[in-house]
Amino acid sequence: MIAKREPGLALRSAKRDWGPALRSAKRGWEPALRSAKREGGFTLLEVIVALAILAAGLLGLIELLSGSLRLAGGARDSNAASLYASQRLEEAMLAPSPAEGEETGLFGEKYRWTARTSFLPEEEGRPYRPVHVQVTVRWDDGGRDRAVSVSATRWERKRDG
Repeated sequence: MIAKREPGLALRSAKRDWGPALRSAKRGWEPALRSAKREGGFTLLEVIVALAILAAGLLGLIELLSGSLRLAGGARDSNAASLYASQRLEEAMLAPSPAEGEETGLFGEKYRWTARTSFLPEEEGRPYRPVHVQVTVRWDDGGRDRAVSVSATRWERKRDG
């Protein structure tokens, strides 16, 4: 069959009419041409780069989470120490007759407290004298000694005698 020459289609129609030998030769080139084209997948280099970026992001996230857990633990310890110090200060402030000096004790196994009571200088002619109480709670935070202090002043009636 002879191909008619139409503009733009002459060579295309001529290729279709060639014999079976040419068609089989053409099929032999198709796999090579197909592998040269991009099939829509990812190359090994792209996959490795993507995994490296993902790993860096995950490491950053893990570091962020561990830092927040460490800070939460420190805040918990500091809050507990503040509550213990406030409790001990209230006990010292409510004591009926405070003695000047220092007391120590423990809150559980972790927290140590020290309460210092001192009498401030009295003013002449006043029926009350100031009593200053300071409570310090200490604890070990992973090798670092941490402390919280609270203090208050109360007025005690002077005793005659």
